[in-house]
Amino acid sequence: MNIPLLLETENVSYIIGNDAIEKSPIKFRQYKRIIVITDENVEKHCLPIFKQKLPSLIIDGVITIISGEENKSIHQLIYIWNELTRLNVGRDDLIINLGGGVLTDIAGMAAATFKRGVQFINFPTTLLGMVDAAIGGKTGIDFARFKNQVGLFINPSCVIIDPIFLDTLEDLHWQSGFAEVVKYGLIMDRELWQKLEGKKYKDVEDWNSVIIKASKDKIDIVRFDALENGIRKNLNFGHTIGHALESFYLKSGNPVTHGMAIAAGMICESWLSSKIFTLECTRLESIVKMIDLNFNRFDFSESDISRIMQLMKQDKKVRKKKQNFSLLRKIGKAVHEVEVEDQLIIESLEFYINRKKCN
Repeated sequence: MNIPLLLETENVSYIIGNDAIEKSPIKFRQYKRIIVITDENVEKHCLPIFKQKLPSLIIDGVITIISGEENKSIHQLIYIWNELTRLNVGRDDLIINLGGGVLTDIAGMAAATFKRGVQFINFPTTLLGMVDAAIGGKTGIDFARFKNQVGLFINPSCVIIDPIFLDTLEDLHWQSGFAEVVKYGLIMDRELWQKLEGKKYKDVEDWNSVIIKASKDKIDIVRFDALENGIRKNLNFGHTIGHALESFYLKSGNPVTHGMAIAAGMICESWLSSKIFTLECTRLESIVKMIDLNFNRFDFSESDISRIMQLMKQDKKVRKKKQNFSLLRKIGKAVHEVEVEDQLIIESLEFYINRKKCN
C-alpha cells in the first residue's frame, strides 16, 4: 500500500510520493473557484491524468502558456495577468500551478502579485520540479535574458508531488531533473550519492524513494533558511557557473535545459573545491565520471570564456564585486559564501572544456 509522505512546515504542507494527488488532504470546496495555469505540453499530457485523479474537482478556467525557459519572460507574465483579469479571478479563488520548473516559477509570481496575492498550490510534473523548483518559495522570470533576474520569495499553500507524471517525460527532462538529485547527494546526502554513483539516470528503478529523499533534503534546508540567508546557499552548488552557461546558451539562441547547465557547473565547481579545500583528486574524478555518464559536455571554446565570465557578474551571489560560491569540502558536505578569484574560475572552465586531469 502506497502511503505518501506528509510534511508540515510553518507555511507549507508537502505531500510526496505515489498516489499523493488523490490522498492529499486539500479541501478544494473552501475556494470559490479553481483556475489551472499550465503549458501546452502539460495540458496535453498531464492535465488529463490530473482530472482523472480528481474526478470531482470542478475547474473553472485553464490558462495555457508557452513552455520553455526562453519564454519565462515579462511578456508571458503579462499574458497570465491579462487572463486572470479576463476570468475575474479574486482572492477567494485558488490557482493550481500544473507543470515543471518554468511553469511554477512564473505562475507562482503571477499568483503572488495579482491583486496582491491569490492562493496557489504547486503540482510539479517534472523531476526537476518535484525535487527542486516547486519547493522553497522562489518565483520569478528571466529578464534581459539573465536567469531569474526578477522575482520574489512567496510560498504556495501546498505542494503535491506525485511521481505519476514522470511517465509523460521525455528523456531530456528526466536527465535535467537528475542533475539536481545528484547535487543533493554531493552537498548534504552521502547516502543518496552512494545509491546513485555509477548509475545512469535511466537505470534508477525506485524513483518514488529517490524523489521522497531528494525533495525532503530540500525541504529540510528551506524550513530553516527560507530567505537564503545561510545554509540554503549550499543549494547553489553548481549554479553560479551553471546559470552563466544557461544564460550564455539562451542568448546564443540555442537554449539548454537547466539540468544540463547545472551538471556542467558542478564539474567546474567541484574542480574549484579541489583547489580551495581538501576535496581529493579521486573524489573529483568520481564526480566528473558520474556527470559525464549522464550528460554530454557543452562545446563552448576558450574564446567564449570572457563572455561567460561577464554573465556571471550578473549573478545574485556577487558581493562587493566578488564572486561567491558554494563548494564541497567533501562528498556530502558543502559550505557557502566562498570568494573565488576570477583567474581560478577561468581555469575551472578550461578544465571543463579541455578535460584536463585534476592534478
